[in-house]
Amino acid sequence: MAVKTWVFHSATSKNSVIGEEYFSFSSQILLEQGRYSSIAERMQDYQVIALVILLGPKLKFIQDQIQENAKNLMSQQLRIPSSSSGRYGDIDDNPFLTRPNFLASCSVFGQKGRGVVVQIATMTTESVYSFLQCQLSGRLDSLLGVAPYR
Repeated sequence: MAVKTWVFHSATSKNSVIGEEYFSFSSQILLEQGRYSSIAERMQDYQVIALVILLGPKLKFIQDQIQENAKNLMSQQLRIPSSSSGRYGDIDDNPFLTRPNFLASCSVFGQKGRGVVVQIATMTTESVYSFLQCQLSGRLDSLLGVAPYR
């Protein structure tokens, strides 16, 4: 029996961070039934949406590294080989481009760029855990006093 996912008419997720140094960060994700397509049709195989917030000067090295790693990962996955026939209008029309299993984007926020938000869409929760473990393992040990991943 297949598991049905994204079977609802709408969902909203709101996240806010208000800092001591006169900044705020707010994010809202709204998934809503479309007029011509369902949420499940638009989300396709993506089963997980994640939001990770890294904030503060002690995390600057991790923020810089995760931004660079996400940029490199996305540029590798989204590279379209050149074709002799010209342009393709949609990912489904392009025989050279496949939907990546993992999507990530990073944005800087706050005064002096002290925060980074990472938004992730992926097909499994395990891929989020794996990505975060790769980005944070060995880097948070001294701040936390213990290794977050073993």
